[in-house]
Amino acid sequence: MKNSYYIINIILAFCLISCTQDIETVSTVGSIVGSVSDQTTGEPISTVNVKLTPSGQSTVTGSDGSFSFVDIKEGNYTISITKEGYKSNNSVVYIPGGEVTPLHLLLERIPASLISDKNLLDFGESLETLSFTIINTGYSDLKFEVTAGDCQWISVDPQAETIEYGKTATIVVTIDREILPKGNNEANIVVRSTSGNGNVEVKVLAINNAGASVNTLDVTNITNTTATLNGEIINPGSPSYTDRGFIYSTNSNPTIENCIKKVSSSVNSNNQYSCDINGLSSNITYYVKSYIVQNGNTIYGNTVSFSTSQQATVFSTSAVTQIGASSAIFNGVITDEGLPTYTEKGFCYSKNSTPTISDNKKKVSGTGTGDYSIQVSDLEYPKTYYVRAYAIQNDEVIYANVVKFATETRNVEVSTSAVTDVSYNSATFNGSIIDAGLPAYSQRGFCYSYINSEPNVSDEKWEQYASVSGNYYRKISNLKEGKTYYVRAFAVQDNQYIYGNTVSFSTYLSPSIQTESISSLERYDISGLGAMYKWRVTFNATIYDEGYPSYSERGFVYGTSSTGGEYISVSGKGSGHYSKTLDNIDDYKTYYVRAYVKVNGKYYYGETIKFNTY
Repeated sequence: MKNSYYIINIILAFCLISCTQDIETVSTVGSIVGSVSDQTTGEPISTVNVKLTPSGQSTVTGSDGSFSFVDIKEGNYTISITKEGYKSNNSVVYIPGGEVTPLHLLLERIPASLISDKNLLDFGESLETLSFTIINTGYSDLKFEVTAGDCQWISVDPQAETIEYGKTATIVVTIDREILPKGNNEANIVVRSTSGNGNVEVKVLAINNAGASVNTLDVTNITNTTATLNGEIINPGSPSYTDRGFIYSTNSNPTIENCIKKVSSSVNSNNQYSCDINGLSSNITYYVKSYIVQNGNTIYGNTVSFSTSQQATVFSTSAVTQIGASSAIFNGVITDEGLPTYTEKGFCYSKNSTPTISDNKKKVSGTGTGDYSIQVSDLEYPKTYYVRAYAIQNDEVIYANVVKFATETRNVEVSTSAVTDVSYNSATFNGSIIDAGLPAYSQRGFCYSYINSEPNVSDEKWEQYASVSGNYYRKISNLKEGKTYYVRAFAVQDNQYIYGNTVSFSTYLSPSIQTESISSLERYDISGLGAMYKWRVTFNATIYDEGYPSYSERGFVYGTSSTGGEYISVSGKGSGHYSKTLDNIDDYKTYYVRAYVKVNGKYYYGETIKFNTY
């Protein structure tokens, strides 16, 4: 469009000169017809201040970037062009008398820079989140990154981003008061420009004045006469505590004054601490509190209760042996008869994971300590069972550990095949169940990831219920473009995930193409008599990413319709700039052009550029 205005201005200027020559035989004055464009984009720039020295004439460019001066005496002149946000430019030009001098001038934008609306964030004693705003005061997009040095209690969002020229971005700052050091804290956040000028630095202040505190944890290792008391320092206080330990009592609210005993623990750098106590009475409920002493004051934690046990029978379930299609031998061992001595022992079993004597029960005769066994012959085939030894002591049933076994079990075998039908955001996964196993698997599927090279079901997954052998497949959508994925087939057997081998594939990546401004738009006479005119034009484009798989054809499509036209291929491969010059473009028409690349029969286009031949 800017070239059409340029041509009209030249014609008007020639008309002006022609009229002048009707009056004067020789003219000593000339004219300037010019335009101003952006040095980077080539787009016309409006409202540019244009000054002609030494004549002192001045003007501003119009919306199409054009300007003109008339009645200029013949001689050398300096043209100065200035506009806010651009570097000024001076050009020396000779103006001959009786002629129109065309000029095309360029201005370069001033690089982008950053400023901030704040230089201090004060979180005080309670705030956890504040924010500040940065502004791109330049005239081009700017990349930046945000850092807080090695300060672990500060996090920022975003950590890196691109801010458009003339726009703002908000940086959210969060402090973790769980790890905030005691007292007054100060740190600096730096927003560093990675593609322009002007770094921003914001100071962060935060205060942690919390007093000392301690937490009583659950009691462990409880027997009929002993236990382990556990505590945790939540905040050491300022000044730091000087003593720590526990008190315990049969009173539900123990204090140092009414406790059975006070037990101290050594003070060191470990926040968690423990003390073993003994001499307790069997089958009694005790109450315990942790404590610390800070600046001469005793500070208590919460109250935790526990009960000592009787001298329980000590026994365990051993591995099941001689497993057959419907039978097996259960095994156990008693290492301590307990007090009082147990009155009955045996095994309980079930297909449930926690069998009790209400399920299937097998009593074993005898007393005392040592190994004992019993053969069971009523099992189903093929099934997974759970068995555990039991004993009855003081009329209470107590249980040992659970042992799992399966009659005639066999692991499922699963394999991952090559991925097929790969596209930009979908692919078909293929797998095979070679052996369904015993018991047969209950679910099968695929897990996949572009981050984890050995994916599991914690990553993305698809699964279905099935229990037969053979091949299976699934088309997966919503994949990310241009990523290398790893996929494994899996099967679920007896609530366990069994994985096949890992295969990898890469999704396609769409190409990135941009139609650039046209250049060398010029009109010429094909008749030589001024009777028929055509135009010559150069189309331009840039491929920023050739995609995957790479395109097989590139070029331009142009015509008088904004939605279609003639396709012209341009030789070459890879990314970067390419162009095409065409002749014989019709006069007095509006054309549309856009760049394209062709991938696997599919076209990808840049934006549409419009130009006129009048």
